[in-house]
Amino acid sequence: MRIPNIICGFIVMCIAGFFYAQSYQIKEVNVAEIGPIIMPRIYCGLLIVLGGIVVIQGLLDKSAKEERENTMGYAAASMGFVLLYILLIPFTGFYLSTVLLVAGLLFFSKVRNKILLISVPLGATLFIYIGFEKLLKVAIPIGSLFS
Repeated sequence: MRIPNIICGFIVMCIAGFFYAQSYQIKEVNVAEIGPIIMPRIYCGLLIVLGGIVVIQGLLDKSAKEERENTMGYAAASMGFVLLYILLIPFTGFYLSTVLLVAGLLFFSKVRNKILLISVPLGATLFIYIGFEKLLKVAIPIGSLFS
């Protein structure tokens, strides 16, 4: 998967660079506090680094064999998961939808370790809860199911 890795890595880096540049339009609340400007820049910076790693791996991959997986099917199914996630958020709320999305994507990716299937979705949701709701005071949708 040499060429797809290079292309996807560059696409991720370009999108992350675009959003990093857009983060300069976010108005800072106070210089002394952690504001809404920090998290997008951290995430975009991480995406740029990770995209660069994927590009480097693609460039260094000298294997001649290409994997014959149905990559378009995986991409379409992943998009379906994300679309379902977006449709569920107003009803089930952000946190439950996020746990279901991450667990579903892990299961779809053939992860069968029960510890990972439970800890990764809960850990990601806990990270979002602490980072956004507690530190940044961002209002997170609860969903009509719980209100």
